[in-house]
Amino acid sequence: MNNEAPASTAALQARIADLEQQLKLSDEGVSRLAERCLGLEQEVQSYLAAHPQNEKHTDSPALLQPTLYFDAGFGFSEKDTLTAPDYEVDELTGVVTATFELPVTARALRLDPGELPCCITNLSLSDDRVLCRPANGLTLPSDSTLFLDRDPNYLLDGVTHFPAGMKLGVSYHYCPLETLADKPLFNTVLEGLQFYQKTRDSEAQHIAGLNDQIAAQQQAIAALQQQISELHQKNAEAETRRQAYETSLEGVLNSSSWRLTRPLRRLLGLFRH
Repeated sequence: MNNEAPASTAALQARIADLEQQLKLSDEGVSRLAERCLGLEQEVQSYLAAHPQNEKHTDSPALLQPTLYFDAGFGFSEKDTLTAPDYEVDELTGVVTATFELPVTARALRLDPGELPCCITNLSLSDDRVLCRPANGLTLPSDSTLFLDRDPNYLLDGVTHFPAGMKLGVSYHYCPLETLADKPLFNTVLEGLQFYQKTRDSEAQHIAGLNDQIAAQQQAIAALQQQISELHQKNAEAETRRQAYETSLEGVLNSSSWRLTRPLRRLLGLFRH
């Protein structure tokens, strides 16, 4: 019996050691798994930071809300903005309606239909005098506007000023491009449009540079023409003085005193030689 007790104790201790070893291995596995999860999370965050367009923003109402900027004499700024209290979006059709009321008289207005790249169709304003033109979008033949960059906006003009208390209603169909980002055909078309926009912007910059060069050359030509005109004026003045000198000399040569003193001049000429 006494021999069996130590054997049982040794077996129990061995079993405990085995369980402790398994627990240690299990803890190490959990630690490695936790580290792996942390690494994956960091990779995801890095990817999202490098590819912000892959994040979905269409669930954020603030990014889809229309905003009206008003220039009260100091230009457009974030502090001079309006949001419509009756802003509504039809989730089924994507139609947006809103009414803004100006707190002060404004020189100009700017409508931001949202903060995301989008396509705007069927845009209408309650005041027929107010004209609308996209500031940073592509106008399509179907009277639609395609905004490929963030912060799309329209400039509103057509009147000299917008009085305080004026109410302006807007209505349009809003389609964020983000909702179509998973469709290969759409992405292909979008890449083509982005390339077209970059090419158009590059050409516009090139044309602007050429216009600057032409303006500089025109200024140089105008300066040369001014110099030529001044030289003509100086030449005319010199010609007038020359004619006056010739007339004066001719008068002296034809005078009686010049004829009477001719013998004296000849005599003086003999002495000089």
